Amino acid sequence: MNAKWPLLLKVQLMGLTGINAAKKSGDPRAARKAAGGIAAFAMIGAVLIFYMVFIGIEFCKQGLGARLPAFMIAVASAITFVFTLFQGCSMLFATKDHDAVMSLPVRKWEIIFSRLLCSYLINLIFTLAAALPIGVVYFIYEGFSFGIFGAIALSVFAAPLLPLAVAAGLSALITALTAGFRFKNLLQTVFGLALFILLIVASLSFSFKSGAEGGADMSALFGILVAKIYPPALLVDMTVSGGAVWAVFAYAGISLAVAAAFVAVVSVFYTKINTALLNHGARVTYKAKDIKSSSSFVALIKREFKRLFSSSGYLLNGASGVLLLVIFAIALLFIDLESILGVSAEEAEQLKSLFAYMGAGFLILFIGMSCPSASALSLEGKSRGLLFSMPVSARQIMLAKSTPTFVLDCAAGLIFGVIFCLKMEAEAFAWGLTLSTAVVFPLFVALFGSFLNYKFPKYEWTTETQVAKNSIPVMISVFGSMIFGIAAILFTVFVGPWLVLAVEAVSLAAAIALFVYFGKIKLYV
Repeated sequence: MNAKWPLLLKVQLMGLTGINAAKKSGDPRAARKAAGGIAAFAMIGAVLIFYMVFIGIEFCKQGLGARLPAFMIAVASAITFVFTLFQGCSMLFATKDHDAVMSLPVRKWEIIFSRLLCSYLINLIFTLAAALPIGVVYFIYEGFSFGIFGAIALSVFAAPLLPLAVAAGLSALITALTAGFRFKNLLQTVFGLALFILLIVASLSFSFKSGAEGGADMSALFGILVAKIYPPALLVDMTVSGGAVWAVFAYAGISLAVAAAFVAVVSVFYTKINTALLNHGARVTYKAKDIKSSSSFVALIKREFKRLFSSSGYLLNGASGVLLLVIFAIALLFIDLESILGVSAEEAEQLKSLFAYMGAGFLILFIGMSCPSASALSLEGKSRGLLFSMPVSARQIMLAKSTPTFVLDCAAGLIFGVIFCLKMEAEAFAWGLTLSTAVVFPLFVALFGSFLNYKFPKYEWTTETQVAKNSIPVMISVFGSMIFGIAAILFTVFVGPWLVLAVEAVSLAAAIALFVYFGKIKLYV
């Protein structure tokens, strides 16, 4: 039997980018959406390249240029691990085309291999976006060598394999353990959130220890990310800076072996896990309950909250930013600024007055990363006709889609804002700026996410992750907030809080305009 995985891979990649729909449908809107998606990825790559060049130059200025390749591998691997963990096992199990694929004359390992390879290629693009600028900076400062070039190239192509296999393996284990339960979606969400929080807490503990000992320099950053968070990158460092040629081959071999072992093991249980996930007929005893009446709008909001919390991939991708905010807020309660920064009490007081106005920038950065409304409309998929034909207005539907995002972002923003201002001993103006941002910006993010999803819907999908993580509205929301958030933080440090005030004013005006606009739109199947 000829290998079928290349054809499966081609279909997945073309469906992911929207190229297939643009080619076959003949609809110019599909072509524009595909072009918009490619443009969004290009913008993300440009921003990533800018930051990598900046970090690479700082490494070289501090005499740590030889450590750059290992640091780059660690950064790319950490990004791959986190994004794969958010994605969960929706790329492998219980996809909408499962029955159609399983009826084809293909082997189970080919299905798993093609889907894992699809995810590998996507993560390899981001790895290359980090590797190319850092490689250029490295060779400019350290000099070019074909041996080092080969070692870096081998490590770059192997970089996504190990974190991808480990993250997918953890997700597969959680999926397998909860597949036969009645509330499997809720349990998968809880386990996924617990694992995510555990990883963040562990990395924060490493960061605080290193900060207390070595200060905030590139050497400490290398020690945190490479030596403690991702030790396999030390093998790359042993080859590039230590001359141990065998180490990079050991790194590539280990990465390839772990990925192959993952495919082999999951192939054995693939059918059983999918059968359990697709079995919705859990036996329960019927109990008569009083019927509670509510308005149609309230029913729509309840439906959106239920949809959000019933899907682990949707919730993990949609609530990652607010999770980080809450974790950082709790961590702030146990941080001593003097010991972390290694400064005197007087200097710590001066730094607190400076940091107090940065809280609003952090809110902009992380709140925009949590935007379930950017994919809520697309997740209706083929059942959207039922929703659109209900006796409710389009504005009510769009506001209901936006409500979970606003509630989660606002609640997390207020928690972080209060703790941050208390810890920094903020003055009244900083308090007002931070807390108003915690309310106004979530309102804008929620409505703007729904607007983007209305303009760039993606109703044809096979896994929820394609919508909740990889769609154009999500990309614009996440990376747009990152750009504005980082700009607001830096601007606050060097100029003052005026950029944050401008962002608030524009956000409030845009939210009002979107509310009015939603009263004029039409939702079509």
